[in-house]
Amino acid sequence: MELYLGINFFGHDSAVFVIDPQKQDVFAVSTERITRFKHDNIFPIVVLDKYIQYSGIDVNAVTKLICANARLEQKSLKIFANQHQRTLFLRELFNEPYLKGFKSKDYEFKRLSENKKFWYLFKKGKNRAYKNIFESSITRYQSELLTDILKERFPKADIELQYYDHEECHAVSSYFTSSYTGDTLLVTMDAQGDHNRFSSVYIVKDNKLSLHSTSISPKKFFSFGGKYVNVESFESSVGGMYTYFTHMLGFTANADEGKVEALAAFGNYQNEIYDKLWKCFSIDKNNTIVTHQEDAELYFSTEEFYRFLKDYKKEDISASIQKFLEEFMLKFLKGLIDETGIKQLCFSGGVFANVILNLRVFEELTQSIYIVPAMTDEGTAEGAAYLAYLSKTDIPQMQWLKSRYMPYFGTSYSREQVLEAIRKENTIDFEDLGDAWPERAAQLVVEGKVGAIFHGRMEWGPRALGNRSIIADCRHEEITKKINGSIKNRPLFQPFCPSILEEERDRLFEVSYPNKHMTCAFRMRQEHREKIPASVHVDGTGRAQFVEEKDNPMYFRYLKELKRLTDYGVSINTSFNKHGRTIVETPKDAIQDFLDTNMDFVIIEGYLLKRK
Repeated sequence: MELYLGINFFGHDSAVFVIDPQKQDVFAVSTERITRFKHDNIFPIVVLDKYIQYSGIDVNAVTKLICANARLEQKSLKIFANQHQRTLFLRELFNEPYLKGFKSKDYEFKRLSENKKFWYLFKKGKNRAYKNIFESSITRYQSELLTDILKERFPKADIELQYYDHEECHAVSSYFTSSYTGDTLLVTMDAQGDHNRFSSVYIVKDNKLSLHSTSISPKKFFSFGGKYVNVESFESSVGGMYTYFTHMLGFTANADEGKVEALAAFGNYQNEIYDKLWKCFSIDKNNTIVTHQEDAELYFSTEEFYRFLKDYKKEDISASIQKFLEEFMLKFLKGLIDETGIKQLCFSGGVFANVILNLRVFEELTQSIYIVPAMTDEGTAEGAAYLAYLSKTDIPQMQWLKSRYMPYFGTSYSREQVLEAIRKENTIDFEDLGDAWPERAAQLVVEGKVGAIFHGRMEWGPRALGNRSIIADCRHEEITKKINGSIKNRPLFQPFCPSILEEERDRLFEVSYPNKHMTCAFRMRQEHREKIPASVHVDGTGRAQFVEEKDNPMYFRYLKELKRLTDYGVSINTSFNKHGRTIVETPKDAIQDFLDTNMDFVIIEGYLLKRK
């Protein structure tokens, strides 16, 4: 038996993506879904163990394991072998199950004197373990550590390690989940990847993949756990500059860029900030992006940015970087299309999480665009797995992957497992709805209730697509205040995304395409904006998931019932999690997040749960 594993081994959003060619199946989960620490950067050992448990695979039957890492290995690349243990030790020490509480205690602990640290640890009986782990400076080659981890779990497998460039993994991840088969441009862009690359363009032509161009940052930056060292160095790439703005505006870098995008809709971009951004980047005759580092550091030093914060509203600052990103990327992509003559584009990398940018490309350059659902760094594990598979076969033999266009690649739980979890909680009542749950969910939502649904396999990527979703009626704008204020704890300016029946698409939107993954916004027709206000942002756009029966039969039934009851097959769909936590992975997670919020109900595999 042969398996292909793609791993984002270290750095934020560590993850595992498994391809089983014999079963023609995939399994993919990011580490954060299991640990519930957002953007977790520990080695994804827990995901490997979850795969073995979930799949029921006979590990001794695996004779060949091709493991590809989404980082380009260098002979000098060593990592802290005890980094994983350090993180786990602190999590156990603080006994905080979620990132927010952990960060608070970690900050307090670091401020203690060495003497106070000793007594704190001594009282908990952890002083010897702390000394052993934190005074160790042993490093190991990544290949050695990976081999040991895999060999322990697949003892009879011949293990082959492969390493691929970060940007290449991003780019390839987008092609094999798209429907495209002809000549295609694969464009990736993020803050920074291997060897300071922040954007690469690949071409698929005649079933062959080739690198077309790449853009390189003149300055390297480092990150650890989402906290950046030398924040100004982010100025050296287009995506990095957006992340820098995110940080300086008071949001969390590498996590809250969507808040900047949402806030931009309330601002005016016409100011000196927008003009100065154009002096920091240009496009050369080879259609690669050039960073003018001296200008970037001059115009966007932290001192200058603090002046911006005094002189301009945050809405206007957000609008400046958002407008620049849109206009610059349109110019860059138009140059690529004109040069190559290819108008089929696949996008990946964190920059293309920006749905308004994607809308502009769709409206103004080409209607053949596709954005991979896992566009952020967890998606590099997906691309690595595809590249490993491609190294042993060819593109035509991999076409079966394109049939898996809905990214329900995670875990699922049986009704027996769900019932077992429910019976452990004595503060809830439950009712077995069986297969009739979609219609009941619609009825509850129409009554003004906010609830959540949990069924089938968990989504891969940052978007909930109807299997781990909080749902509500789009006709009532005030419902968003309840969700933002007391469930998600998000700023009120952030919009919610709608799930919409595919048959409603042309009726509701001016121009659109059947986007199934909430990766692009579209402009809603004026006559519907006031009727379903919770589905549209202040700029008149909605980041829609268009649903057909073949995509998700049960979720489709829920939307059809909403259509029957309200004349709109439209629902709010936001990820099922309480603020500060990751999307729920287990029935236990779902029950806990339900009880810790003021949601009115949750339906888990047909069981309707309410508080007693």
